[in-house]
Amino acid sequence: MSRHALRPALADLWTVAERRAAAAGQPVLLSWSDTSEPADPIALFTRSSETIRLLWYAPATGEAVVGLGGRRLPIATGAAAAGTVPERLARVWRTAAAEALQEGPLAPLVFAGWAFDPHQPGDAPDWASFGAAQLLLPRFVYRQRGALAFQALQAIVRPGETMPPSPPASRPVGRPDSQTGQPRIVTRRDLLNRGDWQRLVETALTAIDQGTLRKVVLARAVDLVADRPFDEERALRSLAERYPNCTLFAVAMGSSVFLGATPERLARVTAGTVTTVALAGSIPRGADAASDRSTVAVLRASAKDRSEHELVVQAIEQALAPLCTRLSVPDAPVVLSMANVHHLATPIVGVLRDGLGVLDVAARLHPTPAVGGTPRETALAFIRAHEPVPRGWYAGAFGWVEATGDGELVVALRSGLLRGSTARLYAGCGIVAGSDPLTEWTEAEAKLRPMLEALAGS
Repeated sequence: MSRHALRPALADLWTVAERRAAAAGQPVLLSWSDTSEPADPIALFTRSSETIRLLWYAPATGEAVVGLGGRRLPIATGAAAAGTVPERLARVWRTAAAEALQEGPLAPLVFAGWAFDPHQPGDAPDWASFGAAQLLLPRFVYRQRGALAFQALQAIVRPGETMPPSPPASRPVGRPDSQTGQPRIVTRRDLLNRGDWQRLVETALTAIDQGTLRKVVLARAVDLVADRPFDEERALRSLAERYPNCTLFAVAMGSSVFLGATPERLARVTAGTVTTVALAGSIPRGADAASDRSTVAVLRASAKDRSEHELVVQAIEQALAPLCTRLSVPDAPVVLSMANVHHLATPIVGVLRDGLGVLDVAARLHPTPAVGGTPRETALAFIRAHEPVPRGWYAGAFGWVEATGDGELVVALRSGLLRGSTARLYAGCGIVAGSDPLTEWTEAEAKLRPMLEALAGS
């Protein structure tokens, strides 16, 4: 639809919203949407000149949500910050969406994201604009479900506020196509060398042997410097091609971009049904078909990996049970095969009690033992005390949430934080009784590979 056709319909809706805001003495959320011509989600994200850019994309199904521009909704902090981060986000969004003025097929929508540990949101200057958590109302939304496509314009309308003279275009672009030439890595610095990693894993194993911990997930960080700026579009297209069964995500805040391709869904809620997955226990893929079949057999037979996986299944089941009237948990995991690793995976489905949404589920689930450990608070305290680099949004959560509470959040794994020609990549491994430091180092290298290949082709 052209901008000329957009404007009269939007102007009428804006007038109604402004009058309602004036009568109520408070701002009103406006959402106008319509069908759209299909677009390239990655291009929409990478070529926009907006300061805030957001992408959630599942290449295997073609489902995508892109958000451009907009505003950050205020989140309570300090003494006023009651509850967990997702609980606070849920309260803010419910309040904003309660009296929303909606026209068209799409419900109002926000993007939500938060750090793995809100008490340690990240030390890198590039994380400064991300903070501990964000609830982002995009001004422009593009949504794709298979062959269907939609666009939406959203705004917070205040009493007496007139509509901007030039609403955003339905195809916002401002950046050029991908640059020519693959960036070359000039330096790579592991922020934990092998010796430090071995000592860290041994410290964790001592705590496990003493009964303080049952499992703790330890993360490594790697800093890269390239000979030219990293190309986020090239990186996202590489991830989509090589890892189509993962979910691509990207969050751009000014000049910093956090992106990745995660295999792990935290939770999806659709019309009262919640789906999630327990993902723990992994092994690098074999070099050929025969060795790859052998690695699958090794993973299935591994008592260490099955034990690690069962801890995650139990934690998710215990977290969801109070929220659900019915919960389905398979007796045994399946093997989820990615281009670089095999994972043990158990899909879990439940029927939520009335009035609950995806942020309510996230408040119970995150962080699961798949990214933190168990017991949860003991594992988090161990990570704070012993990991040398705060994780920022790595292993945090990111996704989209409708006004109804429906939405999907993923765990931000297989990811990196980019700024110009510098990048920080992350990978983690679950440590349980029987873990071997060298094996875990090799597994983390396999988990770093997707981002290394996407950024520099190696």
